[in-house]
Amino acid sequence: MINNHKWYVLHVRTGSELDIAEQLRKRGFSAVVPTENRVIRKGGKWTQQMYIVFAGYVFVYMDYNWSKYYAMSGIYGIIKILGGGQNPRPLSKNETEFILKLSELLAEPSVLKFSDNNSYEVISGFLADYTDNITKVERRYKKATVRVTVAGEEKEIKVSFVEDTEQTPEQTED
Repeated sequence: MINNHKWYVLHVRTGSELDIAEQLRKRGFSAVVPTENRVIRKGGKWTQQMYIVFAGYVFVYMDYNWSKYYAMSGIYGIIKILGGGQNPRPLSKNETEFILKLSELLAEPSVLKFSDNNSYEVISGFLADYTDNITKVERRYKKATVRVTVAGEEKEIKVSFVEDTEQTPEQTED
């Protein structure tokens, strides 16, 4: 029997991504929600906290047919499957590899070095591979906006960075 399993994107209620992924797993699906250890300012200190990269989306691995979609549609919070009605478009091989590695790539913030005129150089991390796709850098908030393609659609995601003169939050804790 031919394995026609592919990765698809589900549009879900924002804030319920992890719960929906768990419900899908309980029903026998493989489901992924890429996360990032985001640098945030809390209580006057920079710390890291887990954030969902694609708010409102869950990635699911299946051999798509209507009965599978019907099994998923009973899960509260699933809005639709992306990519077109009765025959949704699965992720391409490159998109799949990107999504499956994303949480690993964002486990540690990228490192940027700023010069006196506020220009920057990406030293390491996720942003080093996507330098040409960076559309905005917010130094004050330690966020960079990056353009990526998922399910054939261009999306912008915000990811964290630290400056090379700083230490990561783990390095400052005793």
